Amino acid sequence: MSRRILFTALAILLIGVVLVSQRGGAKVVAPTAVLHKVDLIASIDSINLAAAWSQDGKVTSGGAARLSLDDLRTLTILEGTMTAEYGDIQRCTDFVTPNACVLFADMLGEAVVWFGLVSADAVASQEFVTLPGLIDMQDNGNEGILRNGWVVNLATPVKRNCEQEDGDTSSLRDFITRFPDTKSTAVVNLLTDNVVSVKCL
Repeated sequence: MSRRILFTALAILLIGVVLVSQRGGAKVVAPTAVLHKVDLIASIDSINLAAAWSQDGKVTSGGAARLSLDDLRTLTILEGTMTAEYGDIQRCTDFVTPNACVLFADMLGEAVVWFGLVSADAVASQEFVTLPGLIDMQDNGNEGILRNGWVVNLATPVKRNCEQEDGDTSSLRDFITRFPDTKSTAVVNLLTDNVVSVKCL
């Protein structure tokens, strides 16, 4: 009798795990890295690097980087600052062309705690930047999560665009469930520092 109860309990637990791992028949996409809240997003006018500067490891090395932003602020990224895991996001390596890079940073006051340098869009590079689709939301829908662990602010509302025949969605949550990660894109407004629209692919 006790063995039957044990098997029944295990079956219920297994069903629960399956239900949690699926939403509306769609597999949930989980972040592949530790979550990092993005406090600052800005186009970079110019970058002044130490000769041996590198962001190839988990922290910067070879000296400091001095960034002049398009809002006239200047930030210094000190040696040993944590660097982003980019995942499917294109990392910027053009440190010569003005506004070729967009800064995503977790700030503590005026200090950069963690950062990523993303390649700017070819069009409207100082206004918008396009990222892979969201995989989840948190903070009552105020923040969106990317698969690489970046947490970005969401506009209210976020415009949903999808021209597929079955592309109608009832909410942003519904959109993320049906078109997460590589199935969509998220557009960030560089003036308001938040995601303003999503588009299915």
